[in-house]
Amino acid sequence: MNKLIHTRPATWLIILSFSLSSFSFAPPPVDGRIAVIVNNDNPVTKLTAGETKLYWLRKIKKRWPDTNKNILPADRKAKCAERDAFYSKILNMNADDVESYFSNRQYQNAEKPQDKFASDNDIIEFVSKEVGAIGFVSQSALTGDAKSKVKVVLTID
Repeated sequence: MNKLIHTRPATWLIILSFSLSSFSFAPPPVDGRIAVIVNNDNPVTKLTAGETKLYWLRKIKKRWPDTNKNILPADRKAKCAERDAFYSKILNMNADDVESYFSNRQYQNAEKPQDKFASDNDIIEFVSKEVGAIGFVSQSALTGDAKSKVKVVLTID
């Protein structure tokens, strides 16, 4: 009567492998801390988690105060521990929510979606060259030369 019980063992292995393949096990950041960064020429020196969310999502303004530069959120292309931590701890959103949010903003307001990068170093380079950029990276990525290129405005544990 119950066909599920009489399924071949190979079928269960296939089902299990497909189920597990849909999960991505991103390792945690090396030091477990995330730094929210802006360009050195941005006059903002400190942001709260709430302010970071509003700026990164461009909810209150499209331009930074005092610079009149467009706010340019920098994101990671692929799932990683830094992105997961930023989305959950700062945005209170998951990856699908963020994609949907930016798609809706692009459709409704003709806003450019967030710029996406493959690594912390790529985000640091982008933020260092764009006065309006705001991004997030692992705290451990901010060493030596990288630390001098950007300004940390919030640290997330």
